[in-house]
Amino acid sequence: MPDYTAIFEVLGVYARAFTQLSNLADRNIELEDSGETFRSLDRLREQFLAVLNDSPAERDCAEAASLFSEAARTARGWSVQLRAQLDACLRGYVAAELGARGLGAREVAHRLAQAMFADGESVEACAVALGAVAAGPENAGDVQCYAGISTVDQGENEVDDERARTQAVAIECVRDSAHHRLAVGQEEFRVTPEFGPAVSLRVIPVTSGDFPDARNAVLDGTFESHDSADFDHWAVNGGGGVFSRDNGVKVFGTGSLKLTGNGATAGDLRQDMAARDPALASGAWYGFGAWVRVASHSAGSVTLDLLLDGVAAGALTVDGGTPTGQWLHKGGLVYVPRANFPNKLVVRVRCSANFDGVVNVDGVSLAPATEVPHAGLRLCLFAGAQAPQALPIADRFDLATTSDDAGAFQAFARDQLGLALPSDDPASIDDEMAR
Repeated sequence: MPDYTAIFEVLGVYARAFTQLSNLADRNIELEDSGETFRSLDRLREQFLAVLNDSPAERDCAEAASLFSEAARTARGWSVQLRAQLDACLRGYVAAELGARGLGAREVAHRLAQAMFADGESVEACAVALGAVAAGPENAGDVQCYAGISTVDQGENEVDDERARTQAVAIECVRDSAHHRLAVGQEEFRVTPEFGPAVSLRVIPVTSGDFPDARNAVLDGTFESHDSADFDHWAVNGGGGVFSRDNGVKVFGTGSLKLTGNGATAGDLRQDMAARDPALASGAWYGFGAWVRVASHSAGSVTLDLLLDGVAAGALTVDGGTPTGQWLHKGGLVYVPRANFPNKLVVRVRCSANFDGVVNVDGVSLAPATEVPHAGLRLCLFAGAQAPQALPIADRFDLATTSDDAGAFQAFARDQLGLALPSDDPASIDDEMAR
């Protein structure tokens, strides 16, 4: 077993050094200890500017404040040099402890996380949270945006992604159908976090009829292909009388799926992903969603979900708490485990035996979520009846994530290694080594 105490003693001094350089260059702080006062470069600059403003002669002296800006840039340069030394340490000493010589620094860091999980080692956690997604009030379209900060650990247990940090994230349309000749439902957005590079995000298109889509795994999510009794791409698994096609109520195409419950019949309609070509990737996060409309409801529920090797996941439920008389989007993010091969995934629309009412479903979609790993985020955009626009005012969404940065080693791993280490309470690795 690697000597984790020795490894983290070394990583701890790096963590303290990065924190010190960040405090010096990028924070406005003033601390007193044992009769001495530490002031960051920004605090010194602020104090110069606060007093050198009473006369032209004093303001001439304020040019000295620019020296602190230059000093801060120099300190940031030291951080870059320190990062190069950290990479060398990972490739050398840490790689040797892990039996991973010859790997790059990033690969060694991932090996460390894997070894820690296997050996039951952990660091102190950072508590992270995700705020609500807010659509821009001037949005021209009704695209629906969903976000998540859940991830999975080495054992595929869902956990919070501690790579998330305190920051605002903007999601803005940059290319559309009206101005850039993209197909409707293929619009492009840009995800811009405060920290790290921007990431491209595409709207998930809705499928209609016999035409598959490269990104949306569901075939005929608008239920267009239908004869007098059956849907071509959906198989009735029970309660066939519950399902019909409604040619008058729709979001897309010429109609929608209609579920009519009599309070005594359970309905089950399915699409098997076994024949999907190319096969769906497992061990990945997917966006799953649909548009629903409640015409009437007296009892029971309608549910859209995924069967992952026979186990229900990602349930989207329509019941007595769902508003009536309007189209609403239901959606979210679902993890498809590594062991769930393509022939074990089924999309299902069903109603409970006691369902009494009328519900319409349209635009059922399943597509890989877009990852923003350096922000600890997974995102998906679902198409609506109205397409988004990039000009003259871009459609946008805003969200915020937060982290209490309570774990010194975890914050160091996020900022300098680009990953989250296994965490627990209490942790087996002493966090004081990084403070």
